[in-house]
Amino acid sequence: MRKQLLCLLLTFSLSTTLFSQITKETRPSWVNDVDYSKSEINLDDVTEGTHLLLFDNQVHIPNETVFYRLTTKITDNVGIQSASTINVSYDPSYQKLKFHTINIIRDGAIIDKLDVSNIQEMRRELNAENHLYDGSLSAVMNISDVRTDDIIDYSYSIKGFNPIHNNVFSDNFYLNDTEPVGKINVSIFSKNELKYKLFNTSKAPVISIVNNLFHYNWEVNNTEKLDYEDYTPSWKLVYESVFISEFNSWKQVVDWGVDIYKVNEKNNAKLQAKITEINATYKNNGDKIKATLDFVQDEIRYLGLESGIGGYKPFLPNQVLNQRFGDCKDKSLLMVAMLDKMNIEAYPMLVNTTLKHTIKDILPSAKFFDHCVVKVVNDKSDYYYDPTISNQGGDYDSTHFPNYEYGLVLKKGNDAFDEIKSSSENKIETLEEYTLEDVGKGAALKITTTYYESEADNMRNYFKNYSINAIDKEYTKFYSSYYFNVSSVNPPSFKDELDKNVFKVVEEYKIDSIWQPMIEKDKHIAVNFTATSLLNTLYVPKNDKRTSDLSIAYPLIREHRIKVKLPENWAISNDKLYVNSPGFYYEWKVDYSRKEKLLDLYYYLEPQKNHIKPEEYEQYIKDIKKVDQSTGYYIYIPEDYSSTSSSNNTSFFDGFVAILKFLMIVGIAICIVLLIFWALGRKKNA
Repeated sequence: MRKQLLCLLLTFSLSTTLFSQITKETRPSWVNDVDYSKSEINLDDVTEGTHLLLFDNQVHIPNETVFYRLTTKITDNVGIQSASTINVSYDPSYQKLKFHTINIIRDGAIIDKLDVSNIQEMRRELNAENHLYDGSLSAVMNISDVRTDDIIDYSYSIKGFNPIHNNVFSDNFYLNDTEPVGKINVSIFSKNELKYKLFNTSKAPVISIVNNLFHYNWEVNNTEKLDYEDYTPSWKLVYESVFISEFNSWKQVVDWGVDIYKVNEKNNAKLQAKITEINATYKNNGDKIKATLDFVQDEIRYLGLESGIGGYKPFLPNQVLNQRFGDCKDKSLLMVAMLDKMNIEAYPMLVNTTLKHTIKDILPSAKFFDHCVVKVVNDKSDYYYDPTISNQGGDYDSTHFPNYEYGLVLKKGNDAFDEIKSSSENKIETLEEYTLEDVGKGAALKITTTYYESEADNMRNYFKNYSINAIDKEYTKFYSSYYFNVSSVNPPSFKDELDKNVFKVVEEYKIDSIWQPMIEKDKHIAVNFTATSLLNTLYVPKNDKRTSDLSIAYPLIREHRIKVKLPENWAISNDKLYVNSPGFYYEWKVDYSRKEKLLDLYYYLEPQKNHIKPEEYEQYIKDIKKVDQSTGYYIYIPEDYSSTSSSNNTSFFDGFVAILKFLMIVGIAICIVLLIFWALGRKKNA
């Protein structure tokens, strides 16, 4: 709660003092008094030197006003910095910010610190690195003379709802946080009865009638901290939360979206010319779809200006083409409009990239989507495209579409989600070929990596964005973390099969010192080989127990082969391992050819789903440890062993094996002689 509302990691592009943007007013009369004095949380759970005594959030829907009050006690001097900085963001295109109080409570005395002249407004663009600009401002005040044991108590209201929602209210509220809170209060005043849905709590609201308005109130005291586990799936709702919406159905949301995305103007000459060009150049619909997608992805740069209604309503296609930039909404609508003029059925589709399938479980609302993509219907088959991805390979029916799982198509009359099953395997094939010089010397290394589907898209973008020399340095640096004195023989080369969406990279290196002293075996040297493409693909747990689902990467395939040409024969046994675990399949093989002196290591990993359930976790740990222990392979030898250039030279291990064979032969001969003497003795006695 505190961390969401008091975010201090800001990117400031403008800093001015604008008194007219902020006013000081008395608290609205409809706001209820909420007491914070009974906090009994465990102080051992308090971090960063502050404890949130009260988070009060009250909403008056008819007045389009949201009231906030935050009361924080400073328990240690390390908390002074954060507690003494007030930061409130709002969108000036449709909202007004009104401060009511800013007080320090010290030893029971109230010290008034609200001075509008000390508040600065700053442009905040937290998503600037993602080329999204929402036009929000931050009102920032640094309170003077703040001390340990002070209580910082401030309140403010933000008036104005986004007009794009046509006075239909929806929102969600948290009833706990990652830090303990003395009291959380959520109150909502509404003319209409509200639909609500609870997650991770059974806390029902107290419902009453106040001044002819429905009043919904949730109040929780002394909340325990939420212990968030790493690698919890993004779609997992982990907070105790309340979702509220005045939308009656997803069909109502679709109808809202159809109206918002309506194109009510004719194409201008530039747009029509581009449509005509694609229509004339390509004969079948599939080629037209791919050409249109390529144009929107690669010729219209990604940039979002999302102030006010711009956060929901796209710019019209003519403007997007003229300015040659747009966000997901703009690019999707442009693609749909172009295909429509080619008589190809297409629609914008809303998705939530993090909630994924959980979007179906919450109440209908237009606010709970974070991305827009495109659905195309061709020859009675459905295809999905993300116009914000660039440089995608493949044909129209094989273009990679991210695993968003569910989408709401903005087609009149639609009332349900499309279920989207990704057909991509996102495979990476790696072949590492080592040619070892004499024992204790260096080696040559050639690496051929083949990327498919989204992995090919990623590598294509990588090679477009960076110079070959920069990539060469980065790749060499990577292998230098495994071996000493690695140098690039040739810069990485690549082959891009765009139609198949296959991207192949070839690297060549010289390793001067591939043998290293063994830590676990004194006076021995070894060469380690690691299936690096498997590293960090699956999470290796550090804890034996878990209460939440564990997120794993999906869909993907990693196939890694390591071939090692040895300078002489080694005592290597063939081996194999198969792991069919909850969530993934793994295969490992060791093959050795004495004739060719060739060691062949093979690794294959394929996750089967995107998460591990808590009841599967114990088995997952056992299985992933098997995988983790097999991803590295090494050969070793005494460090004082030296080889010669003689072609008849026998290795230490071959010599050892030869001695064993000799001793076995001698032993067998002795046994035969003894048997003969025993037989002769019996015959004589007879």
